[in-house]
Amino acid sequence: MTLKHLKGRGLVVEQTREDWLYDLEGDVALNGFLFVEGWKESKFMQAWYEKNKDNLIQANISNYDLTMQLLGIEYDESGHYSSSRIKVKAKCAT
Repeated sequence: MTLKHLKGRGLVVEQTREDWLYDLEGDVALNGFLFVEGWKESKFMQAWYEKNKDNLIQANISNYDLTMQLLGIEYDESGHYSSSRIKVKAKCAT
């Protein structure tokens, strides 16, 4: 098995392009986070998570087709700063 580390910005989730940051690492299964900053972006990610938390999600990250399981969300809304971070577990779909 080859260890993969996918880190960057921009992914396709269920045929929709999102400008989210991602940081995933692993061999057979990839573990990591999807992350956004900003009030509007954070609220959108929280709503997206609530809608999809019980589903397996199809995504394309760095030209890898992945099936992702959403494991939880953390968010910070302090002062003038807001961010959301979704913990994911992913496997290659192809």
